[in-house]
Order: sequence, then structure tokens, then C-alpha cells
Amino acid sequence: MSAAGATSSAGAANAGRERERAQEPFKLVSPVLRASLLIGSGGGFLLAAVLTVTQALHLAIATWWSALVQAHGHLQLYGWAALFVIGVSFHFLPRLRGTALPLPRLVPWILGLQIGGLLLRALAQPLLTLTGPVPLLWRLALVVSGGSEGLALLLVAAEYLLLLRHGPALSTRKAFLGIAPFISLAALALAVAAILNLVNMLQAATQSGLAPQPGDDLNVSLGLFGFLISFALAVSAQSLPMYAGLEAFPRPILWPLAGGYGLGLLLFCLGLSLANGAEVTVASTAWPLRFLEGPGLLLLGGVIAGFVTIFISMMRRRGRLPAHVAALSPSPEALARTYRRHTAQQSQAYGPFVVLIASAYLWAFFSALLLISAGLILLWGSPLPFSLDVPRHGLAMGFITLLICGIAPRMVPGFSGGTITSPRLVAATLWLGNLATALRVLPLLLASPLGSLWSGSTLLLNLLFALSGPSGLATVVCLACNLWPALRSRGGKS
Repeated sequence: MSAAGATSSAGAANAGRERERAQEPFKLVSPVLRASLLIGSGGGFLLAAVLTVTQALHLAIATWWSALVQAHGHLQLYGWAALFVIGVSFHFLPRLRGTALPLPRLVPWILGLQIGGLLLRALAQPLLTLTGPVPLLWRLALVVSGGSEGLALLLVAAEYLLLLRHGPALSTRKAFLGIAPFISLAALALAVAAILNLVNMLQAATQSGLAPQPGDDLNVSLGLFGFLISFALAVSAQSLPMYAGLEAFPRPILWPLAGGYGLGLLLFCLGLSLANGAEVTVASTAWPLRFLEGPGLLLLGGVIAGFVTIFISMMRRRGRLPAHVAALSPSPEALARTYRRHTAQQSQAYGPFVVLIASAYLWAFFSALLLISAGLILLWGSPLPFSLDVPRHGLAMGFITLLICGIAPRMVPGFSGGTITSPRLVAATLWLGNLATALRVLPLLLASPLGSLWSGSTLLLNLLFALSGPSGLATVVCLACNLWPALRSRGGKS
């Protein structure tokens, strides 16, 4: 080898080591994950318990209750779930991209701005609906909360977009390239949601604390479908096979799926924007809902259902050595035994996390079927026999929350070098999380005209729905207790 070649190789090796040293340690994002768990257990899910119980007791008639519903939904999407996704992605994506997080010094600022905005809104929005001596203070607090969150979420979106631009050529990072469309979609949705939330808070400050329903629905849709589900699909495609011991997700179909999902989200959001306040309810047949939201829901539901079908197929083969791996081994039978032993050890150390993930995908499939049905019904021109709150709750609680509960006990210890409290708590989240989802979704579905045969069981349905809030709160408390030692570990990996 020539001297020039040797110098070039040494330079490349040094550059690789520099990139490795440039990666930020897990302790940068662990406060974000801890804040997510605290907001979930002490805010979003706690409010959910209050709301479900008060609704069952027929106390949900005052304006403060409606304001609390909006604040609760926002805390759940942009506090508990979004902060967890942001924390994990800020640690995971730079390593997948082969570069450092672009602006690591902004992470504490992002966390502070987002927490401050969320807490201000959760406090000020319900109080503004009540008669008080200082309503101007709560109006200003709402405006400040919108600005604080807006800046935080725009900075998060900027981090993602900078990651797409900086680093090695994307053609050399096949794993990142496969999910890049979903990351781009999530970043754009988050940027639009940041601006929309500020507009909503400005309007709420002048309208006795309530954000306009079309604007609030659009903000919820951007957070759920645009940011959280986009990231859930991306991380599932890339990370889930590695952590759950599955075969690799087929990368060639990722870009077409992302394109279909992005088009569906665009159509759905345009339909919400043009509906002029018309809600997707039993009596709604507005033109935008039929010819924009209908195809949008079809595409969203179809892509989610397609993803789930592939993942369930992959999970059914878990524990069996992939054929292409066995073909490369001189002793396939011994390798297969080692592989089965490894999966058994994973189950002993981390509990039934794969079953928990599988249950999340089953709820996603159920919700996707409802979205597809809603799209077809709207295109047909008929009124919806159920509220879109049913699939939204199925995706938010059943898919996103259970997916976090399943993959976090396996992923976070790998990041931090710590351990979870007990695999039994993973089993507890499996049962409690699925119970909470069933109690949240099924009463909503059975209370609609679709479940008219249950019309005489209103009291029972109200009781079941009331229990969904405390069950959800117990789920996230179990998760927080299980992850806390790993999040406080000082042996975090760089």
C-alpha cells in the first residue's frame, strides 16, 4: 500500500473515531424520558382518571370540564408520548445516521420550554373557564404556553431536519435512508402543530379558555397521526426486529408506505381544515369530509394495517432461526438452539415485552380497520355509525402507549447500561394497559349506533369507561417504576 493510501486510511479511521466520540451520552436525554413519565403519571393519565370518573357521574356538563378535556389530550400527546419519543429519538437517530445530534445544547432548553408550556396550559385553561378575580393572568398564561411550546417543538423539528442534511451520504446509511421519509413527515407535522397550537391558544385566550374545535381536532391529528404514529412505524421498522429478535423489515416497501401515509395525512388534515367546524359525527356528511377525509382515512388505515400485518407475520416466526442465517452456518442445529436460548433469556430478563408489543399491534390493526371503514362510509355518503374518537383512543392508548410500554423496558437499559426494576412489572403493564384500552375503546363503540343492542346497558358502559382512567394511570405508574433505575443509571453508554 502506498504512503498516500495509508494516510488516507488512517484519516478515515480517525474521522470514524471522532464521530464516535462526538455522540452524546444517554444522560443528555434521560431527563426528557423522566419528565415524560412524570407528566404521564402525574398529569395526563391522572387527568384521564378524573375525566372518566366525572363523566360516569354525569358531572361533565360545565365548561371547565371541556377545557380540562382539551388540556388532558394535549398533555397526553405532546407531553407524555411526544417527550418519550423525542428523548429516545435524540439518542437513537444520530447513531443510526452516523453523526452527532446537531444542536445538543438545545436539549435542556427544549425540555424546559415544553414542560413550562404544558404546565401553564394545564393550569390556565380550566381556570380561565371559571369566574375569577384575575382572568387576564390566565389569558396571558395561555398565550405564553402556546409560544413556549411552539418554540420547543420548532426546535425539535429543526433537530430532525438537520439530522437529515448533516452526516455521511444517505446512500451509505441504508438503515436510516429507509425510514427517512417517516422522520421527515414527523418533523413537518410537528412544525405545523407548533404554529397551530399557538393560534389555538391565542383564540382560547379570547374565547373563555376553549380552543375552537376544528383547530383542536387538527392539532390532535397532527400530534397523533403526523408525529407519534409516523415515528412508531419508523422505529418499529428499524429497531423492533433487533430488540425482539425478529427478521429484518423489508426495506423496499418503506418508501411507498411512507408516501401513501403522507398523502393520507395531508388529505385528512385538509378535510378537517375545510370542514368549517363540522364534526365527524353520526350526522356529518359535509363535502370536505366525504371527498378529502374519506380517502385520507382509507390511506392512513390501509398503511397502518399493512405495517401490522407484516409485523405480526414476523413475530410469528420469532424463536425460529431465519433461513438465510441458518444457510450460512456450518452447524445450523446448534445455532438454532443458541438462538432459542437467547430469546428465552430475553423473556426472563425483560418479561413478556414481545407479547406486549404484539398486543399494541393488534390494537393498531383494530383501529386501522375502523379508519378504513370510516373512509369507505364517508365516500359512500352515509353518516358514520361511530365516532372517530374510537380509533383515535385505540391508537393513542392501545398502540402508542402499549408500544412504549413494550419496547422501553428492552431499549432503555440498552441505552443507559442500567436495569429495569422487575420483569413482573412488564407483565403488569401488559394486563393493565390492555384492560385500560378495552375499557376506553369498547364502551365508546358500544354506546354508538353501531352498538345499539347495548342501549339498555348505559349504566354498565359508564362504569366500565370510568374504570379506564384509573387503569391507564396504573399502567404508566408501573412503567415509571420499572424504568426509573435504568434512567438514573450513571453508566450510560455514549
